[in-house]
Amino acid sequence: MHEAEQLWSDLSAAVEPYPAGVLPVPEPIIGTAFFPGGFGLWNPAATKPLPPMPRAGVMVLGQDFHSEEGYRESLEQGFESPTQPTWFWLARLLGEAGIDPARCYFTNAYMGLRAEGKTGRFPGASSPAFVERCRKFLGRQLAIQRPRAILTLGLPAARFLASLSSALTDWTKALGMRQIDVAGPVRQGARFHGVPDLEATVVALTHPSLRPANVRRRRWENLAGHDAELAMIRKAMFPIQGQEA
Repeated sequence: MHEAEQLWSDLSAAVEPYPAGVLPVPEPIIGTAFFPGGFGLWNPAATKPLPPMPRAGVMVLGQDFHSEEGYRESLEQGFESPTQPTWFWLARLLGEAGIDPARCYFTNAYMGLRAEGKTGRFPGASSPAFVERCRKFLGRQLAIQRPRAILTLGLPAARFLASLSSALTDWTKALGMRQIDVAGPVRQGARFHGVPDLEATVVALTHPSLRPANVRRRRWENLAGHDAELAMIRKAMFPIQGQEA
């Protein structure tokens, strides 16, 4: 079985029970879609067999998939819309950074769907037991994909991943991206609890859905805004691209 299909098949047993306000995903979207709504693979044709798992590539980590309503819309068309803000701005950023999206695995910190609402704090974040199950499941995804670079989207995803790595401890209590910029938004050689022999460069990015309004606040080295984030990504990708060359 394909690794992404196995992960999806094992999801419910790994994270149930879902807390109030969170629903299980009934079936996976075949085309391009963040896990767990889909398989987390770049598959714009929405066909099977699925593209290969991008081992030693890039993990793109968001907070959560979507509402039940949003999931149903994507399921009906077979993929998440490339014109919705997250995918629109993310695809542009990856393209400008020279990253083939086929080398990326797109997933989320929290599993399940929002019963209501589309944004804000994920309802399952208030359940410590559920958070811990999601944390362990993310560790499993890391162990399978073994990414060389991880791009977190927004503050909640950065803080969630930080709970899995002592190299990111100072991100866990950050109240905003500005604090992460001060602490250092690019971390090389990060290791993760329970995932032996894996090192990755981690970059904390603005969430694409809010990018136009928020990216201008980013600072790194002597750069600001979009240029700063682009340089962060290129820093993370340099050892990977250099090894390929």
